[in-house]
Formats: sequence, C-alpha cells, structure tokens
Amino acid sequence: MKKYYFITLLITSFSAYSQAPRGFYLTAGFSQTALETKDLLTTPGAGFMAGVDFNFGYHETYNYQFEAVYNQSVLNLKSTDYNLIDVKESKYKYSNIELGFYLNYYIIKPDEDKFFLGPQLGGFIALVDPIQPSKGADVNGELYLPYLLDESDLQDTSQFNYGAGIGLTGGYNDFRFDLRYSLGFANLLSGIEVQSPGYYDDNNRYTGPVLEAKTRGFSFGISYKL
Repeated sequence: MKKYYFITLLITSFSAYSQAPRGFYLTAGFSQTALETKDLLTTPGAGFMAGVDFNFGYHETYNYQFEAVYNQSVLNLKSTDYNLIDVKESKYKYSNIELGFYLNYYIIKPDEDKFFLGPQLGGFIALVDPIQPSKGADVNGELYLPYLLDESDLQDTSQFNYGAGIGLTGGYNDFRFDLRYSLGFANLLSGIEVQSPGYYDDNNRYTGPVLEAKTRGFSFGISYKL
C-alpha cells in the first residue's frame, strides 16, 4: 500500500512541475501608445502599465492568461496658435483600463528552476479616457494640426477600444514577462467634428471629413506570482 502511495505522490509532483505556470500575478512595466492617423499630427512618448493577471490551464506546453491593466502613455501633439505662425508640440496623455485574454504557447517548456519561453496571441477591450493635457501642460490658445482642433474637441475622442496583440512570454519560477505589440481596431476620432463653416450645410448638419485614428502600442511587463 505504501508503495502505491509513493508512486502516486511521485506522479502528482512531476505533473505539478511540468504544467505551465498558473496563478495570480502582479504586473508592472513600460508601455508606449501611438496613433495611426493623418488627421492629428502626433509622436508617441514613454508611458507605464500596472495591473494583475491570472494564468490558468493544466497543459505542460500552453496556458491561458486573463489580465486587467491600467496603461498611460504620452502623446506629443503638433500645435499652432491663433496666428498660425509658430508650431510646437504639446504633451497630452492617453490612458485606458484594458482587459485582455491571451494564449501562451511554450516552446521552451516550464519546469522548476528553468527558464521558459514562447509566443503569445490574443485580444483586448479597453475603456479609454478622453485625450487630455498632461499634468502641468499649458495648452491655452493652442490649435492642433492639421484641422486646427482645440482642447475641447479632443474631449470627444472615443471612450472604447478593442484589438489584438501578439508577442513573447516567458519567465523563471515565480517571475514572468510579456513583450507585446498591440493593434487597436476602433476609430478614436470618430466623434470629433471639424469646427469650420465649410463643413456644415444650411441645416447645420455636419458634412465635413470623418476623422480617423487607430492605436498601435508596445509594452513590456514583468509579473510576480502572488
């Protein structure tokens, strides 16, 4: 009887070590979000991310990852003044709360005291804050190129985004990392109207251009198992 008990315990212990990592993790790291658009001239700046993720599944070569993270990045918007002479950059922030679901497939399989690595693929949905000036930024009297939008116009950016992400995931024992490239599919400028008389008909209905901007982003997060 003791012999069978020992064999069962040995098999259980081996299975625990050969399974992909599971459990809750705290995560933090670097993120950068850029806008793919010709309707708002921007360059991306550095940002950060922080949140939690949960890894689950019982296979030795793959598992699933659900995460909830807060992202904040800097957007440098090209602007001019009412005289349309000077051009400069103004710092705005793009922030969201993002829920993601990803499949992790391990080419180098997880095991005790061994490094593991593999590709990651999945998608996300996000609740987006309106694009707003960074703390301490003075944007009074600034107009944003090329359509001469102002700060109040940017409050009408979309508050929802969704998309897909691909990258690498790996780690060692209780530490993990995710290196990811993400593409957003929602048009963040869909609710903005260009405030110009030539873009409205006699009934004050907007007939001007539909502005478009989609996100692309890079992130690198390090996670520690709770």
